[in-house]
Amino acid sequence: MLRFLLGLVLIVALAGSASLRSQQIPGLQPPYKNLQVFPKDTTGAVLVGAMKEFTRALGVRCEHCHVGEGDDLSKFDFPADTKPTKVTARKMLQMNAKLNDAVKDVGEPSTTPKITCFTCHRGAVKPATAAGGGH
Repeated sequence: MLRFLLGLVLIVALAGSASLRSQQIPGLQPPYKNLQVFPKDTTGAVLVGAMKEFTRALGVRCEHCHVGEGDDLSKFDFPADTKPTKVTARKMLQMNAKLNDAVKDVGEPSTTPKITCFTCHRGAVKPATAAGGGH
């Protein structure tokens, strides 16, 4: 489990940009509550970076998974598990980590493919199937 979480953090950290280190989202301040997939000591840079990657990979905004709407993020209830999409996102993160763990020994570490949300979603909420659906 620890190996899984460390792998997940590494993937997210690599996906985030260096400029995120100083950014915070109003209403999402440490200590973060209800972290079930990310380690409890996850930094703001990693957490915000991961959320930004999710929005890009799925073409959604914060309210897709979190309770709130609009641009005033200080009014969002980030810890709430009200939306089924947030529960699904957690399951997808766990699946993603398992997939990356399965391919970790393929080739050299620097050339091993890293599977991300974008690998399947490509900017769409529902990934395209082999039959071409989903977009």
